[in-house]
Amino acid sequence: MRKVAIAIPQNSTLHDVFEQFTRHQLEVLPVVDAAHHVVGMIRPTDLLEFIFPNFNDVLRDYAAIEDKGQLSILFDAAFSGHDIADDRLILAADVMRANWVWVSFEESLLSAASRLYGQGVAQLPVVDRDRRLMGLISQTEIVLALLRGSQKNQKTISIS
Repeated sequence: MRKVAIAIPQNSTLHDVFEQFTRHQLEVLPVVDAAHHVVGMIRPTDLLEFIFPNFNDVLRDYAAIEDKGQLSILFDAAFSGHDIADDRLILAADVMRANWVWVSFEESLLSAASRLYGQGVAQLPVVDRDRRLMGLISQTEIVLALLRGSQKNQKTISIS
């Protein structure tokens, strides 16, 4: 598990969320409440779906749209109503996925792997007994820890 240096309060603006993703090249951004409890997560695709809800349809129909010269029309229409001032009215809590699962630092690696793969995500937040964010654990870290753990008899999540 990697300690998390970056988490964002749930009342942060969309502008702040964009800033964190672009500045730190994040795959996920934990969202926390005032007590630093995990309340959700944001992925770059969540931002894209929020701003451009039809993006998946555009990707699915890309070849047909491109051939007819309509791709730029769709993008222009999607972003025409977007105003930078709106970024300050939309909060992280509006964009985050609140149903994201987390794991306790005391859980077994197999339990963490089960939750991670069950959710179909690349990373999960690791929390302490009070559900405060401690770090993130990824699929790669779990697999490597399991391989190392089989040699060292390691069974629980550890901070590196």
